[in-house]
This record gives sequence, C-alpha cells and structure tokens, in this order.
Amino acid sequence: MSTDATAFPVLEDFDPFSQEFLSNPVPTIKRAQQECPVFYYPPLRMWVVTKYDDICRAARDFETFSSKATAYVPPPDDLRANIPEDFIADHFISLDPPEHTSDRTAVARQFLPRELQKQEPVIRAIANRLIDGFIAKGSCDFMQEFCYPLSLNVIINLLGVPPERADDYRIWTEDLFSVLTPKTKDAVTKPMSEEERRERWTRLAASQAFFEEFVAERARCPMGDLTSQILEVKDKATGEQAMPIPRIVRKIHELVAAGNDTTANLMGLMLIYLTAHAAERAQVSADPALLSNVVEETLRLRGTSPGLFRITTRAVELGGAHIPEGALVWLLFIGGGVDESHFPDSEKWDIHRPNRDKHLAFGHGRHACLGNPLARLEARVAFEELLRRIPDIRVTPGQTVEYLPVMTVTTINHLRAEWTVAAAG
Repeated sequence: MSTDATAFPVLEDFDPFSQEFLSNPVPTIKRAQQECPVFYYPPLRMWVVTKYDDICRAARDFETFSSKATAYVPPPDDLRANIPEDFIADHFISLDPPEHTSDRTAVARQFLPRELQKQEPVIRAIANRLIDGFIAKGSCDFMQEFCYPLSLNVIINLLGVPPERADDYRIWTEDLFSVLTPKTKDAVTKPMSEEERRERWTRLAASQAFFEEFVAERARCPMGDLTSQILEVKDKATGEQAMPIPRIVRKIHELVAAGNDTTANLMGLMLIYLTAHAAERAQVSADPALLSNVVEETLRLRGTSPGLFRITTRAVELGGAHIPEGALVWLLFIGGGVDESHFPDSEKWDIHRPNRDKHLAFGHGRHACLGNPLARLEARVAFEELLRRIPDIRVTPGQTVEYLPVMTVTTINHLRAEWTVAAAG
C-alpha cells in the first residue's frame, strides 16, 4: 500500500483492465483486503470497495451511495438526435428510489422462480438443439456455439422479441456494454477510437429504433410474452400504465443485453472449473443434482459481474477510508465472495461449501439482480443436458482465454472445448 498526492490509500499495480486481473482477480483482491480494503484508483478517480460487509453497507445505503454513477461514451454529434438523453439513466443500474422501486415492481412478478419454472422445458429444448449442431465434431467454440446462443434464445423467447434479429441482439449487447463508462466530474474515462465510437453508436441508434417499434407493436397487439405483461402492469394508485413507454423500451433493451451476456459467461466459467477439478467433476457426473452447487460456487468465486458503480452524495467513512462527497465508488461484488471472514479458504473452488449461495455475485439490497432466478435455472438445466449428452466435454488445453476489458461484466468471447465423439450421444 502507498498513498498518492492527496493522501488517499492506493493499491500498487492495480489495473482493472489488465488480462491478469480480468482472468483471475482473486490474488489482487485478497491483497487489497489485507492492505487497504477500500482504496483509491487515480486513473479513474475511483474508490474500490473489496470487503463483504463494506460492500453490503454501501449497497443498502442508496441515500449515500447513489446508483446514478454510470455514464456512456458520448455518441458522435450527428447521431445524438437518435439517442435519448436518458439512454443510460433509465436503466435499472442507474436508478435510485423511488423510480427504481416502481420500475422493479412493474417487472418483478415475471421473474419470480415459480413463473420462470415454465421456462425449463424451453431451456432444455434450446440446449439440445444447439448440442445437435456440434456434437459430431468433437470440438466447438463453447461460448459462440453454446453459451451465447443458448442465453440469447432463452431471453428472446421470454421477452418475445423477433428471433430473426438474434445476431443483432448479440452485437448490440457488446455495443451497449462497450460504451458504458463510470461517471466522473470531468470527461469520459474510457478510451475509444473515433472509428469504434461511430460504429458502436450507429448500431445502438438502430437498436433504439428497433426496440421502440417492437414495444409499440406489443402495445397495439399484446402476445402474452414478458414485454406484453410489463405493458399491462398498472399503477395501483392511478390505474394508469405503471411505466412510461420510453422507459419500457430501455428496460427491454437492458434485459436483452443482461440476459444474453452474464449467464453465458457463467456457463463458460463453470466448464473451466469442472475441467480443472476432476474429483468434483466425477461427483457431478454421478449426481447431477450437484450442478446447483456448481452454479453457486462458480458465482461465489468468479461471478459474472465484477462490480457496479456508485457515487457518493456526502462524505462518508467506509472500511477505514474517508471517501469525499461526489466520489465515484466501485463496489467490487466479487471481492465479497473471497472475503475470508465469510468464506474460509476462499480461493478454493468447493462445491460442498456450506454457505456457497451467500455470495454477492448478483449484487445486494435493492439492486440485487432481478434475473438471478433465471440465470440459476438456465445454467443448471443447460449443463444437465450438456453433461448427459457429452459426459467428457472439457476445455481444450493450451489455449489462452481472453477477457474483454469491461468493468461491469466478466466477458469471454471464445473458449475452445473438446470431447470424445464415441462417448457422446
């Protein structure tokens, strides 16, 4: 630990965009937890919170740690008219109560576990259709041929968006996460070339127009899908539509993006851990019910969203650090999963860990991930079918797994997998 010119605690050699951190953040996080659990990162003028209890305290205290902390790389001037000014502000991750409470209430019922259980046969069917496409080859790009298309098709089915635009949804998701950036008092913090900025915002402008038309069509002709159900939710006090149409448009876009990205990467990480732990893999093969444990322990140790941003509305003391008013704060949810005070021997991937589901991978408090029951169901069911049909599927050895330099989602684009064709069925 050292201190910068303003006497804030600083963690030496911390770089959230490095492949070393993105591929395995645990050693860096544990060093921070020992040296300075809450520290300042000068390049982004950002505070990082790494301990379980501190993260929970900040996540619960929305009056001090506001969610209005996410911005975006601005679109080119000629595209601004096609992008609403509140393009990011209307997303769940950027809302505080009371707007967040009303928006979440309008959507929450459709994400209750009992409602989502209806999706289980759909998930099984999609998983088997995808497996049919590569099982005879003996190898595949696990992310591109299984994880991403499975997650995307599940959320497409749930929301009712047209399946023929599947390729666009995946590209738009990457575009959305790429332009997101921490909100600061100064300029945009994320470096991006002018060419990339124009390409991404041209596509995002097209996505905005597409989702506007889709929601308008569902308003005219409800179909019983999740989008139609959200449109039908009424405000109990006024009897009017609970959520304005422009905000619903943003919510559908956000749900498509979150639904096809985070769960896909969870499944990629599950295969990585199952490949590296032969004894646990054998136990899961003998008892597929243990797959729920695999889901939770993978979420605990790696998660799919490293953390989310907050901005302080007043000066506050947290974890021994004095954070000023107006400071950007990164709540490092994955840090909670490797906090020894809650998870002894936390670097060990242990599917029999008694408190494996007490992680913070889906956040905490009001902003706990709405779709977490779907993610859990999807990952478990998909792997049940995958291991039933390809019992020895494993990560191809010798490859370098690259992670995208994104702070809000753990993103693997490619992961080669292989198996013995004779054993598959």
